[in-house]
Amino acid sequence: MKKIAYSIACTLMVLCCCAWGKGADNNKDMIVGAYLMGVRNELPDVNLVTHINYAFGHVNETFDGVMLPEGDGLGQVVGLKKVKSSLKVLLSIGGWGSGRFSEMASDPAKRRSFARDCARVVKEFGLDGIDIDWEYPGSDLAGISSSPDDKADFTLLMRDLRAAIGKRKLLTIASVCNADYIDFKAVIPYLDYVNVMSYDMGTQNTHHAALYRSEYAGNCTADEAVRKHIAAGVPRRKIVMGMPFYGRGVEGYVPYRNESSSDKEFWDDTAKVPMILDSLGNMLFGYENARSIAEKCRYIVANGLRGGMYWEYNADNASHDLARAVYEGLRGDAPAATASVSDAGGRNKKGGVRPANYAKSKRFKALMLWDPYAEIAHVQFDKQSMEFFHRLNYGDGFVLDTTTTLKGYTYDQLKEYSVIIALNASPSDPESRALFEEYMENGGGWLGFHASAYNDRNTRWPWYGKFLGCGEFKANNWPPQPALLEVDTHDHPVTKNLPDSYVAPPSEFYQWASEPRDNKDVQVLLTLSAKNYPMGVKDIVYGGDFPVVWTNKNYRMVYINMGHGDESYKDATQQLLFLNAFRWIVSRDPKGDPFDR
Repeated sequence: MKKIAYSIACTLMVLCCCAWGKGADNNKDMIVGAYLMGVRNELPDVNLVTHINYAFGHVNETFDGVMLPEGDGLGQVVGLKKVKSSLKVLLSIGGWGSGRFSEMASDPAKRRSFARDCARVVKEFGLDGIDIDWEYPGSDLAGISSSPDDKADFTLLMRDLRAAIGKRKLLTIASVCNADYIDFKAVIPYLDYVNVMSYDMGTQNTHHAALYRSEYAGNCTADEAVRKHIAAGVPRRKIVMGMPFYGRGVEGYVPYRNESSSDKEFWDDTAKVPMILDSLGNMLFGYENARSIAEKCRYIVANGLRGGMYWEYNADNASHDLARAVYEGLRGDAPAATASVSDAGGRNKKGGVRPANYAKSKRFKALMLWDPYAEIAHVQFDKQSMEFFHRLNYGDGFVLDTTTTLKGYTYDQLKEYSVIIALNASPSDPESRALFEEYMENGGGWLGFHASAYNDRNTRWPWYGKFLGCGEFKANNWPPQPALLEVDTHDHPVTKNLPDSYVAPPSEFYQWASEPRDNKDVQVLLTLSAKNYPMGVKDIVYGGDFPVVWTNKNYRMVYINMGHGDESYKDATQQLLFLNAFRWIVSRDPKGDPFDR
């Protein structure tokens, strides 16, 4: 692309960052949704939820209206809006084994009558919307009637419901983890968001709600469920990821409030969930705790989702530990990734500190900063980077947190991190910039990739140019292509064990003016070889000095030019480069060994 086009694109990216930072200040736009299966001993704590889905209403026996839940619980929950006016209360209709959907949706007159009755219930009770939990259109797995036409009829039902309740009321659905049964591309215009039931995804000897895939994960994971819904046409900002307040295993279904803490817990650091294993390593029981909930909340924030929900509020313990973990993880006063998450992650049930995988090393903290609204190639790199560093953290050797903004952090919170890993992102608002300056000027660490260093005359941050040690953006190659890189010096820990040269995977490389090498404070570590010139097809770099990895000797920082697209981690040499840079920054010593201090 041309320089001016790229400048415009990056300016738009910065504006998006600003909008995101403002809209998600302390994640205050995040949905914290609780399904509530009737009122038991007490009403929900309104300080721990933003949305309550009261369960369940049903399709009535004549297929043309709503059968309300028994008792006066719905009215009591709506009454909580007097305590917290921002609270949203929806009636959830359906649930496992709740039928008559197929008969109702297939008949236009009955479908419209049902929609009108939903609108009546919304108005009569002062509800904020309707949630449809049809399990599942086109399937009789739950012992209900079904039809091959259910998928198409489901879309028509959502259309009629939206028309009946109006645009100002919420219309949501619950969806099974594999995103089957619903034509999301057709139905999503009618919906405010989708509650993804990322639980009940395994058998008794597999974990039913693993975040990522491991040997103990069931037939689907929460991450896979989210990805499947995105692939099916659900925008990220219309996904609310589900979390279970119960466990499953040989003991069957056990609410969190009834779980025993006497068993020895095993933490699956790949799946990010706790479980109980027998002496042979066979899984007996998989469940959630505050630590796994915190991991899922971090995932929700990092992936730019609309929020999280859980089934169900009454399954929590008397102290509301899990509900509190969800709220603090998504909307707490502290940023989403704070010490409270780290503390939860470092302790077992008996209160002892879980041993790190790195022998005698002291645990350190790393913070990944990224922009979910950047151009797709940058987001692709960011996602792969998150996976890379999570794998690097196998065994819980260090604390790894993720955020989309520095807004909301204090300096005392930020200084706890040995490094900020900037994945194609940089602070954009004055408050965050001032905080980052204070952090770096007082010994903080920074590992920046690709667009994290982008600056031009519109950036208006003189300190950042001084910190980077280079001038403004000058040129780039386009389209992305492999490039021969040459090591300038082997006398630095970042280039330890690297060959004299290697071919980097395809990337868009940035050139700078003035050149970093002209700065006496900069030590160039790798350079794009002149053998690549001319470089590019649409945007062509014909020559000139082209450093791609360097450090400003006045700071504990390394900038790496690579970071565009989904191929940056395919090369082992490049992975070693990334690892060396990370180890050197967090070590705080010239040998670059964080595990021998």
